[in-house]
Parts: sequence; C-alpha cells; structure tokens
Amino acid sequence: MEAIARIAELIQNGETFCLATVVESSDSNVPVGRKAIVLKDESIEGGFGADQLNTRIRDLALNAIKGNVRRIVEPESGVRVFLDVLSEESRLLVCGAGHIAVPLARFACQVGFRVTVLDDREDFAHPSRFPDCDVIAEDFTTALRDMPLGTSSYVVVITRGHEHDVDCLGEILKKGAAYVGLIGSRRRVRIVLEGLENVGISRKRLQEVFTPIGLPIGAESPDEIALSIISELVCVRRKGAAQARILRKAVGIGL
Repeated sequence: MEAIARIAELIQNGETFCLATVVESSDSNVPVGRKAIVLKDESIEGGFGADQLNTRIRDLALNAIKGNVRRIVEPESGVRVFLDVLSEESRLLVCGAGHIAVPLARFACQVGFRVTVLDDREDFAHPSRFPDCDVIAEDFTTALRDMPLGTSSYVVVITRGHEHDVDCLGEILKKGAAYVGLIGSRRRVRIVLEGLENVGISRKRLQEVFTPIGLPIGAESPDEIALSIISELVCVRRKGAAQARILRKAVGIGL
C-alpha cells in the first residue's frame, strides 16, 4: 500500500520515474514481486538487497527513463526485472490550427494525449473546431514564452508560414520536450533551421527536430498526414525517439 501511495504522489507531482518489479527470480533473496522506484535524480527508493544489484537496476532504469521505454531486463543471471516508466499524462501542443491540426487533434485525443492547440487567429483557434482540447488564440511567441514543456510534452509545429515556424521553435527549443516535429517542404525547413542557427540555436539541438514530420506511410491527404504524425508520436511515447528515427532512416528520410 505504501508503494502505491508513493507512486500516486509522484505522478500527481508531475514526476517521471521508473518502477522496477522483479518478474522472475532464482534468487531467494530477490523474490518475485519486489519493487523499487528509481527517480531521475538517480536516487532509488526500496531496493533489492545487494548494493551491486541495486546499482545495475538503477543504471538500467535511468536509461529507460531517458529513452521513455518499458522493457524487461536481466541485471543478473536468473533475475528478470520489468522496468515501467511512469509520468504525468502525455501532452501534445499543436502550433497551428489549420486543416491538418483538426484530424491530428482528434486522433491524439483518441490515443490518450491531452491536447493544446495554439494559433494567433481566433477564427481558426476556436473551441468548436477542437472539441476536448485546450485552445489558445494568442501570438505564438507570447503564448510559448511562459508555457512549461517537459519530458511528457510533445510538440508539433504546423503553422501557416516559415516565419511563424521560426517564432515557435525559437521558444520551444529553449525548453525540454520528448518530441518536436516540424512540417514543411525541404526548402521551407531549410530556411527555418538556418534562421534558427543564425540566432544562436545549436546545430545539435536543431538536429533533434523531427522533420520532415511523421512516419513515412506515403500520406497525402490531411487525415493521412495527421495519421502519420500521430503514429510517430505514439512510437516515441512507447518505444523512444531512437526507434522512431530507425524507422525513418530505413527509408532514408529525416534528420
């Protein structure tokens, strides 16, 4: 009961952490069902007895948190541990309320994201177009400047022009997010990224942006493009950004 209460407390506080549970063991000192909580600050609550085993599980758990992936590991022979990364609910911020944003927001809600749509045009950023979403009609830069983004945040930039892309990414890339994706032609993307590099955003940070956005499924219509984007978001949420990049690299696209 104490472990359940602690887990609930961490989630309520917006913490991202790893719950390590023994699922198979030939070691009587490490019984099946024993749990430990590993926090991002590298501390471990609970434990598995031996310091060496705790250290191995802690390091594996920190890697799982970093990649936001769930997996079963074998920290020592005969002991298998399930690493479950837990955090506050995944939030999707959609910058731009055009024709792709409508199906994207709908799909995202259906797969469990809490969605916020931002646009500087009140007739586009209107609650009637985005049911079940938080809708903000405000200047991009102003709205994003004080908007918190963290490891449970996913951001899709699909504005109507590259100048707005620059404004959005200029604020977003100052913060942390599990995913940042940018839509646009190769020319538009090049202009945006070069502009950001010229104002001091590092090339390494720019290379973390997913562009062209979405998994390569041959999407053409707004609904298909939205589906490709949400598929990539789910992949990053469930398997980690590295796996999503592997899928992109397989067909030779993306940064």
